[in-house]
Amino acid sequence: MSQSPIPHSAQKANIFLVAIDELLGLQAQAEDTLRSAKAQSEQDRDFTPSERQMLKKYEEGLQKTLDIIAPSGMEIKRDELILNDLHARTLFVYNWPNFTFPNWLSETVNFDAQMEISQFIYPSSNAAIMKMLRRKVAEMRSSIRMLEQRGIVRDPALEAALQDAEELRDLLARGREKLFEFGMYITIFAEDLLKLKKVQTNIESLLGGKLILTKPAMFQMEHGWISTLPLCLDELEISRNMNTSPLATSFPFSSADLTDDHGILYGINRHNDSLVIFDRFDLPNANATVFATSGAGKSFAVKLEIIRSLMFGTDVFVVDPENEYSELCKTVGGTYIPLSLQSAFRINPFDLPKAIRAEEAAPGEVLRSAAITLHGLFKLMLGTLTPSEDGVLDKAILDTYALKGITLQTENPGTLEPPVLNDLVDVLSTTQGGEHMAQTLQKFTVGSYAGLFNQLTNVELDNQMIVFQIRDLEEQLRPIAMYIVLNFLWNRIRADFKKRFLVVDEAWNLMQHEDSARFLYGLIKRARKYWLGVTTITQDVEDFVNSPYGKPIITNASLQVLLKQSPTAVDNLQKLFYLTDGEKYLLLNSSVGQGLFFAGNRHVAIQIVASPKEQAIITTKPEEIAAAATARREEEKRVKDEMKD
Repeated sequence: MSQSPIPHSAQKANIFLVAIDELLGLQAQAEDTLRSAKAQSEQDRDFTPSERQMLKKYEEGLQKTLDIIAPSGMEIKRDELILNDLHARTLFVYNWPNFTFPNWLSETVNFDAQMEISQFIYPSSNAAIMKMLRRKVAEMRSSIRMLEQRGIVRDPALEAALQDAEELRDLLARGREKLFEFGMYITIFAEDLLKLKKVQTNIESLLGGKLILTKPAMFQMEHGWISTLPLCLDELEISRNMNTSPLATSFPFSSADLTDDHGILYGINRHNDSLVIFDRFDLPNANATVFATSGAGKSFAVKLEIIRSLMFGTDVFVVDPENEYSELCKTVGGTYIPLSLQSAFRINPFDLPKAIRAEEAAPGEVLRSAAITLHGLFKLMLGTLTPSEDGVLDKAILDTYALKGITLQTENPGTLEPPVLNDLVDVLSTTQGGEHMAQTLQKFTVGSYAGLFNQLTNVELDNQMIVFQIRDLEEQLRPIAMYIVLNFLWNRIRADFKKRFLVVDEAWNLMQHEDSARFLYGLIKRARKYWLGVTTITQDVEDFVNSPYGKPIITNASLQVLLKQSPTAVDNLQKLFYLTDGEKYLLLNSSVGQGLFFAGNRHVAIQIVASPKEQAIITTKPEEIAAAATARREEEKRVKDEMKD
């Protein structure tokens, strides 16, 4: 009695199940051992019926792949499939438009619903298609001639079909196009029948707007569901002829995704509700720029990044012009340094770094670099200098260092005590052509601005988070203080190689002056070599971009965050970041914490989210800050009352 052959589809399914089983490694080794033992035993002696029964029960007790992936129950109906508690329905595409455009599938892929999409592409023989097209072209030409002979008005649809057929023949003959059969199926899932109908209506509307029409696979729901499983089994076999160009537009490449296997959570991807998890230090450089209007959440976003980066051991430096980071700094146990004329903290602009790089450790390189940086600082203090005054100032700076035994030939000058601003004023007073500069700088040594920049540094950077607050400084001193703080931090960063990022809030203060903008640009350009990422935050897009160093700073930042924008600034940003009109209107209509997140060549629409605990720590809303301060005072009062009792 001959056995009936196993159907081809069943063989194919078994092959895939075996492959999945081997991939997961579920009891594969045990089954192989069992089979080899069984074969060896059969060679030695025959099994008794009871032994065969025990062996069969043992095999049934082994864990199989199917036991893991199979649903506990399935009910097949004419218009749906019920898997456990999920209702499923398969749709197939039966009509395609004459023209399709790239990216047409993105809205469907990113639609907020549980679904499975499968596409089946079968190549066709060009020789057979060419013969068929030749016959069709002959028929259409004959029809057109018959209409002309009868004097009937021409048929535009017939002429368009003829032109399309001729173009396709030419492309196929040249090998620029090939013909395929293309089938597309979508299985949608929902918790109940009402939601399933709603999802189906939405999917049909999305595709129907592009003239891509679908139908449910009535009485074939099981075959439709199997066709969308990752088994490469097309059991519906509903396809449409399509050449290469329109077929290429159907490739689902447009789903924006910025989910990595490591990094910090920045927010939620508004395209498909996935998580934006990213490590900025994986990019070519770790620099970032943040643009937004006032109140759009730019400081909130950066503080959220800080608090999550601290958990991974990243050191953070912040230049805070508006006292927005004090609460965060206190919460994480950081160092908070307020800089003002009345403050006890001092930073000496003449400090020298301890070089860590071989090329910078050469005698004279450290001093030469410090002198160039001081040139930029004194231009902020003195204003525009003539070439002769610039030369006098350069010599005076080197002479001032020489008074402390630091020259271009000194090795390891960072170990010696540096001069202070008073020393430079004394040198300029005794130098021909430097008297006017000395008189101007006396304002910072013995005048109304004395005390802040003319003493030795008494600030230590021995904490994971350091915040320099310059809110209480006069407006004229802010760019100078930011310049000195950045230079001070840059010296320490070069002396100690660690993973850090530096936040410069309200960076437009530095961009107003060419020398400070040049210094910030130089710092950003060199930051990558020292494992540093620089974050610049600004709401004045015009001032930032109009600076000659604004666009280079943006170009040297691999990470950009654009939140809600004003109508007056969004046009400049559109040109600068090559935004589409859709992205432009997204920025105009975004709510607080919403915008665009650029990471290298990828970008997504983002919603920045924080936990309630994070929200309480980093909020910048006045009413929330006032409520937290009131709650804190009440708690302190309650503790004092309990101690008295």
